[in-house]
Amino acid sequence: MHSTPLLRRLGCTRIAGLLRGLPLILVLGSCLRAEDAAVLRQRDEGQRLAVELRSQKPAENLTNSGILRLRDARGRRRELPVNIVTLVDATRWQVRYEARPGTNAPAESLTVAFSTHAAPTYELARAKPGVAMAEPPQPVDPARTAESFAGTDFWYCDLGLEFLHWPDQRLVKEELSNGRLCWALDSYNPGTNGYASVRSWVDVEFHALLRAEAYDRQRRKVKEFSTGSFRQVTGRDGREMWMLKDIRIRDEFRDTRTELLYDLPGE
Repeated sequence: MHSTPLLRRLGCTRIAGLLRGLPLILVLGSCLRAEDAAVLRQRDEGQRLAVELRSQKPAENLTNSGILRLRDARGRRRELPVNIVTLVDATRWQVRYEARPGTNAPAESLTVAFSTHAAPTYELARAKPGVAMAEPPQPVDPARTAESFAGTDFWYCDLGLEFLHWPDQRLVKEELSNGRLCWALDSYNPGTNGYASVRSWVDVEFHALLRAEAYDRQRRKVKEFSTGSFRQVTGRDGREMWMLKDIRIRDEFRDTRTELLYDLPGE
């Protein structure tokens, strides 16, 4: 049966309408593909940068002392002495923080074990004032790394720079931070423990982590972390090396702040 002119006109109209929509669909598809490619590039570059940062192990074994300086929401300040012991081998290294809060709080020793290709692990020992540290220290449950070390604003995962081991790393842009040209690196937590995401700023020239902001799942800033100054010191082998002088961390919700001040060799 032959179609009528009206049916032919309706068919042509319907086909013409479909054809008119095709350019928009093609444009949208191209935009989506370009956006996907940009995200893949960010992830590839971000993962490479995160691996490089995770690989920056200390040059040698070192034992030094320092001060944890705390300020609470009312502006009250106190200081805790801390010893920092760094041990390095061919593939791994560990840093042990030993803090003695005083007469009314237990001494704590936290050991953070690092490697390039595995997330940090933690061991914790507590002892009553005046009593030597318990041996051996106990492993920290990976689900409990977002807990305070010695009552400070530093969580265990902060001292372990745990966010650099999350699988989703994105190098999103270059921008100035504290007067330095930096890469902005976004890290996304696949789990539910601790922060949901962290944006960190890495110095382009020295490839050093300068600052980081941690967010919860509502995109509220939880903490802000920043390094202070660096100092050039002479190692036991006579080589000059740069060492961090101080680290600061601020809890945005509690309005508290902690500084870790290192006593560097030669001071």
